[in-house]
Amino acid sequence: MPMRSLLRREESYALHALLLLAEEPGLSAAEIALKLKAPPAFMAKVLSKLAKAGLVESRMGRAGGAWLKVPPEEITLLQVMESLSGPVVIDPCTTLKRCPTEERRGFCYLKPSLVRMNQEIRQALAGFTLKDHLPKSTQAT
Repeated sequence: MPMRSLLRREESYALHALLLLAEEPGLSAAEIALKLKAPPAFMAKVLSKLAKAGLVESRMGRAGGAWLKVPPEEITLLQVMESLSGPVVIDPCTTLKRCPTEERRGFCYLKPSLVRMNQEIRQALAGFTLKDHLPKSTQAT
C-alpha cells in the first residue's frame, strides 16, 4: 500500500531549508537545493513563499543568499505549513457552521470529535519549533 504523507512536499522542503539556513545562513537557493537533493526551481519557489511569509530574506549580489528573518524559536511547523498551503484542518467540515450531515440529519456525531482532533493537531504543530530541532551547537544560549 502506498504511503500517505501529512506534510506536502513543499512543506517538507521548506522545513528542511529553514533548518539548514539556521545552521548555515547565507546559502543560495541553488546551494540549498543541492544539499537537500531538491529540484532547484522548486526550491526557489519554496524560498520565495517563505520570503513572502516573512520567514526568510534573500539578498542579491556577490554576498547574496538567504537568511532566517525570524529566530528559530519563533518558527513553528504550523506556521511553515500555513504559510505555504493555507490553514491546517483535519476536515473542511470542521470550518462549517453546519456540515452536510448536520443539515441532513440535524446533528453529526463525528463533527465534535473532528473539531477536537483539529485543535489538538494544530496545538501539536504549533509546539514544534525549529530551535527544538537544531543541534545544540547552533543554538544561542
